[in-house]
Amino acid sequence: MVIVSGPKMIEDIRRRPEYELSFTQAVEALLQYKYNVGPKMRDDPYHLAVVKEKLQNRTLANIIPDMSDQKVLPLEWVSMDVSSSAFKLVTRNNEEYVDLSVQFALEINQAGRTLRMFPDVLKPVAALFINRAVKRTSNLTMLRLRPTIRKRIAATMREKEKDRFYRPNDALQWIIDKAVTRHETDIDITERLLLLNLAASHTSSSSLMQVLYHLAERPELLGPLREEIEGAIAAEGWTMPSFARMWKLDSVLRESQRYNGFNLASLVRIALKDVVLENGMLIPKGTILGAPAHPMHNDDAHFPNADSAARHQFASTSAEYLPFGHGHLACPGRHFASNQLKAVLSHIILNYDLKLPEAERGKPRRPPNEYLSLAVLPPTGGTILVRKRAAPE
Repeated sequence: MVIVSGPKMIEDIRRRPEYELSFTQAVEALLQYKYNVGPKMRDDPYHLAVVKEKLQNRTLANIIPDMSDQKVLPLEWVSMDVSSSAFKLVTRNNEEYVDLSVQFALEINQAGRTLRMFPDVLKPVAALFINRAVKRTSNLTMLRLRPTIRKRIAATMREKEKDRFYRPNDALQWIIDKAVTRHETDIDITERLLLLNLAASHTSSSSLMQVLYHLAERPELLGPLREEIEGAIAAEGWTMPSFARMWKLDSVLRESQRYNGFNLASLVRIALKDVVLENGMLIPKGTILGAPAHPMHNDDAHFPNADSAARHQFASTSAEYLPFGHGHLACPGRHFASNQLKAVLSHIILNYDLKLPEAERGKPRRPPNEYLSLAVLPPTGGTILVRKRAAPE
């Protein structure tokens, strides 16, 4: 991967059309979709268009009530394993599906890294052995989802014949609505759902883990946040306008992502032809590019006192702030993710005290992040202490 540095070069990369520097083809090159889930997911990625269509501000209001239901689930931990709990807080109740989704994410990333070591001519043969775990998990997930998929497809087809039904407002139904017009199979629908979870649930759970560690390390932030959340809910209830009032919580989320983002590099692209950048640099066809997100986010030249995560700031993407990418290809679900995280965090902040376990020596500090290739992962197995607040909600 070639790393481009500085706002000018990053803006140059951002403005390049997809036929020159492609994001979708870069993802294909990194995860090897063609061999792991088949060319259909690469050639017709309508599940990504579903996210752009459904997770816009105009539809978020219809989803907020479901998230408010999720936030009132009982939280009973004293010593809470952050990594195992956070993913379940941002997903639904089916723990078996959650476990399969996590397994799929790990396996497809591992298969992609391994397949990249082979020349193209050998990849079809190598994939027969390397992606066995991916296929096994996909098929097992499909078997668990098949009764629901079949029931919803039948109901969707009846609706087309004027027999209306209650339409669930979730990603599975969004995919089914598109899939029935393409005559896709149960495994196609399942793999599209797993790929959406790969891009959505895992990033949301990672963000939640990081901000929980951040708040446990700096519990003095909880008081001002509680005042803001209580005022917003008193004025608007558990609604989108209420979340829009939570600018301090939004700032803490954004700052947490700056300090502990998803990847060391962002704005990943692959050159589909030889490209000459504005500064005269030649990018040969097939080169994968990226911007140094993590170094820029921790650089005093861009952010004074960048090694301190105490400040409240950030609400949008820029050439210096890249956790969601930048430009027209920035993560389309970032606004939904922000409200989802606010729904979960506001409940936790109002009802619980957080702190880090006592250290043997000195001030307690959160455990360090882990790194897998370019991915920045929250610490696995880390814990925080959670205590029910004496005051009622």
